[in-house]
This record gives sequence, C-alpha cells and structure tokens, in this order.
Amino acid sequence: MSNRLGTWVYATRPHTLGASIAPMLVVLGALIAEGVFDFWPYLCALLVALSAQITSNFANDYFDYKGEKDTAKRVGFRRVLVTGEVTPREMLTAMLISTGVTILSGIVAVLLTGAWWLIVVGLLVLVCVYAYSYGPYPLSTHGLGDVAVGLFYGMTPILATYGAIGGTPPLYLLLMSVGIGIWEDNILVCNNYRDYAEDRESGKQTIIVRMGEHFGPTMYLLNSLMTVILIAVGIRLATESWGVTAVVLAIIPLVAMLTVCIYRWHGPDLNKLLKYTNIVSLVIGILLLILQIL
Repeated sequence: MSNRLGTWVYATRPHTLGASIAPMLVVLGALIAEGVFDFWPYLCALLVALSAQITSNFANDYFDYKGEKDTAKRVGFRRVLVTGEVTPREMLTAMLISTGVTILSGIVAVLLTGAWWLIVVGLLVLVCVYAYSYGPYPLSTHGLGDVAVGLFYGMTPILATYGAIGGTPPLYLLLMSVGIGIWEDNILVCNNYRDYAEDRESGKQTIIVRMGEHFGPTMYLLNSLMTVILIAVGIRLATESWGVTAVVLAIIPLVAMLTVCIYRWHGPDLNKLLKYTNIVSLVIGILLLILQIL
C-alpha cells in the first residue's frame, strides 16, 4: 500500500510543484499587505493552481506515452507508465479526478467571490492543461511550452487570484507575476535541455530543439536575469529600498549558482538542477511573501 501511494505521489511530479505553489505565495503576500485577504477564496485558488498542474503532469505522462514520445531510454525522471507501475487506464482515471478537483475548486471560488469572469479564466487554464500535450497542435511539441509556463504559472494565478479577491492588481504585483513566471520556465528549460537528443529524435520541437542544444544554458541565463530585474523593480514599487537590497541579495547567489551549473552539467545531472530550480522557486515565493507583509 505504501509503495502504491509513493508511486502516485511520484507521478504528480513533486519536484516541479513549486511552479504552482510559489506564485500563490506571492499573491498571498500581496493580499495580506493590501488588507484584502480572504481565506476560503484563496484556498480554492490554491487548490485550482495545484490540481491544474497535477492534471497537466498526468496528461503529459498519458499523452506522451500514447504518442510513443516516452521510451525506456529517457534520461529524465522515470515515467510510471513506461515502467509499468501504473496502467494507462489508471492514469486516465487519475487525470479525470484531478480535472474534477480543478473544476470544483474553481466553481466554489466563483460562488464565493462573485467574480464570474473567473469562468473564462478557468476554461483557458483547462484548455492549456490539455493542449500542452494533446490535440492537433500540442504546445509542448511546437515550441510554445515555455510561453504557456510563463503565462499560466506566473501572471494567471497571481493576477486572477488577486483580481477575484482584492480587485485591480497593483503594478508591483504585475511585475512580480511576470518575474516568477519567467523563473518557473527555467524548470522546463532544464527538462528540455536534458531531453534535447530524445526530443529531436521523436520530433518534439521545443525551443531548444529549434534553436540548438547550446541555447539551453543561454535561455536559462536570460530567464534568470529577467527574473531578478523584474522582481527587484516590483519590490521597489511595493516597499522601501532596503527590501530590494535584502531580497535581491538573497536571490542573486542562488540564481547565479544554478546558472553556472547548467553550463557545466549534462544528462542525468540536470535532474538535480531541475529540482534545485524548483526549490529556488519556493524560496523566491517565501521571500516575496515575507517582504510584502513586513
């Protein structure tokens, strides 16, 4: 029983879930700082963010397996469908359950806030969740995965949550949402840089496949620089100048260290970098939460 539970926990890809938790920490800080925090709508939004990412991860496993894009030769984290730990039917069922959690949480959020426009946002999120790996034009195979990650793990959860609970989001929150979304994309950059050879062979046209393997580290570096700049400007607009100094000084060494690593590491070592990038997402989210409410 414990092994079975562990398999399903692993299938959610906990090493990537910082991508949905970090932006919710950022918006939590803004809601508290502006005096508009409301626990139950926020909890629903958090459940939407988490369950939507888990659904996307399940869908990616399922549709990549069905499309024979995943093989036993993969260098990345193991896929439980490829290893036979989970059957396609079980994965499909799990995907539908997590989709149901996303929909139910979203409906409750709409009822609690009265923000009916969230229905449109929710539909776009669900379309993206499935379009990332499935359909006539899968985003992940046409170089649009990075755009989707930046948008739906940065601006969408932060601005939609704040907008539904607190009204018009402040400018500083917009800048932070773009910054954290760009950093979340570095999780995908690690993944796609590691899988360059496999993706190229299977016809998966990620940005790194299109631009060449050498572009992986360059993209990580550019994302890192934009993250630091946007977050620094956002903090400066939200707080006193000491806050900018404190957070930027805390983030820069972490970001710089990981950027150096992607230039030096290859193959399975990039799995570690992906995990570290996810952890730094959480660190950034926690720092921005604390800084906004101080």
